[in-house]
Amino acid sequence: MAKPVRRRDPASTRAALLESATQEFARYGFDGARVERIVRQAGCNTRMLYHYFENKEKLYIQVLEAAYRAIREQERQLELAVLDPTAALLKLTRFTWEHFAHNRVFIDLTRNENLVGGQFIRQSEAIAAMSSPLIDLIADTIRRGLESGAFRNRVDPLQLYVSIVALSSHHLSNVHTLSAAFQTDLTTPEWLAARRAHVEDLVLRMVGAADR
Repeated sequence: MAKPVRRRDPASTRAALLESATQEFARYGFDGARVERIVRQAGCNTRMLYHYFENKEKLYIQVLEAAYRAIREQERQLELAVLDPTAALLKLTRFTWEHFAHNRVFIDLTRNENLVGGQFIRQSEAIAAMSSPLIDLIADTIRRGLESGAFRNRVDPLQLYVSIVALSSHHLSNVHTLSAAFQTDLTTPEWLAARRAHVEDLVLRMVGAADR
């Protein structure tokens, strides 16, 4: 009896390649990543990779776009516009903290892209387009806070978001050097809980939250 022909699922193959590439680029960066490892981990062949993504560079850009799309979509689902300004700002800060804490791949991808001067992310119109609404939403949150008296300080929305990102990720990107320099384990639950509370307090102080 002839063996049944196994039909290829294009969507699954493409998703497997994208996931494998994400791990590869996060670990090795663009230059160090190898197509051979990507297709082997995805369980397909090189021809399929070039069929779906054309080349390594376009594959890498799609990996970056997928990573940013994931965080932007989750931020959208926070529905900050329906919350009072203080609750909205705290929710965004807590989400950002959790995202970095549990998505080391995102940190590694962005670190590696910064090492090459952001040359690939600048080629993506999609990443810039999907990021602008977040800054508009933060600006609206600040406006609502000022109008209601919940906030006393007028701050630049992009500056505020960059500060939230920095406060939520710097200790992760530099955990080994900071831990060694200050003889303190920055990975313990106790230290991280104190850090998180400190970050939330700082963010509210930036906007001059009325209850601070």
